[in-house]
Amino acid sequence: MVINMIYMININTEIFLRSVKDLNKLKLLVEVNNLDRPNFSAIARELGVDRRTVKKYYDGDIKKVRKSKKSKIDDFYDIISSLLSAETDQIFYYKSHLYRYLVREKGLDCSRSNFNYYILKHEKFAEYFKPNKKKDAVKSETSFGKQAQFDWKEKLKFSFKNGEEFIFNVGSLILSASRFKYWAICPSTSQAYLFDFLTNAFEALGGVPKEIVIDNASTMMDKARTERSDGKVNPKFQQFADDFGFNIVPCIRARPNTKVKVENPMRVIDEIMTYNGLLNNEEELFEKMQEITNEANSRVCQEIGIPPILVFKKEKEHLLPLPNDKICSYYKNTTIHAKVNSNGLFRYKGNLYSVPVDFINLNSATL
Repeated sequence: MVINMIYMININTEIFLRSVKDLNKLKLLVEVNNLDRPNFSAIARELGVDRRTVKKYYDGDIKKVRKSKKSKIDDFYDIISSLLSAETDQIFYYKSHLYRYLVREKGLDCSRSNFNYYILKHEKFAEYFKPNKKKDAVKSETSFGKQAQFDWKEKLKFSFKNGEEFIFNVGSLILSASRFKYWAICPSTSQAYLFDFLTNAFEALGGVPKEIVIDNASTMMDKARTERSDGKVNPKFQQFADDFGFNIVPCIRARPNTKVKVENPMRVIDEIMTYNGLLNNEEELFEKMQEITNEANSRVCQEIGIPPILVFKKEKEHLLPLPNDKICSYYKNTTIHAKVNSNGLFRYKGNLYSVPVDFINLNSATL
């Protein structure tokens, strides 16, 4: 004999909607029992929310709040805070300077775009970097070996670890076609250092460009070039140009944009200030400047799309040959060891020579 037993189950068909988060329970009940969709407008009035919000929660169309993922740059947060604080002597003019310093010295491993996003995401970091608006400049393209552009980055004030201050300049010669850069530290922008810098630059490049674009500095131009006048080249500089075989192309005064191929990369030179207060002596400063120069030549150049070092080999083939060693040696400075007195004079082979005041009390001078 089969006995059929019936179990009575009390099913609770009431759902209390305390908030929109309970609407998913209502949807389950409606679908299981094949009921009509609820009145979203009535529910919205009861809960004091918008009808569209009710529908969104009922349909489950809610984006999950994701837990923020830790960035690998977070490990460098304290380092970045310290580097950008007022307590440090180090100076970072651009985000790119900070990025490359962290990669070079602290082992940061991330893309440049992610780093920029991280900096901009943190208000106190972003505040440190305030972009300056500059006029757009027209960049004229030149053929291989035809042109280089020269300029000085002047009067950079640097401090060594021991507190000693060193004011220096950086000479910049950039080949216009390949964008290959030659940068070197010089204690002065005098004509002697100008000739010394350019001679060393030509030797390092392995040749001489056919023309050099310059500004109207008095060491190169006796009278500035203007829109109405060709200006007048300094005779000694003209002789230097003749000895090396290049033509002089002065910029028009008050139109620096004609030197944009030099002046845009010049801000990279400021990167040396990221080591302000960290280095021991001039030798270490020169080494860091060389490292920054090599990196700049190895990075992809936005204007040409590839690193300058890869194009330089081709441009080198089109440079003019160097003059003989006697001419090159004539224009190079000679360093001697002599005490510079309080009047800015030192004695060499029975004669007194004057030097800039920066050399007072130093034990060496350059002729």
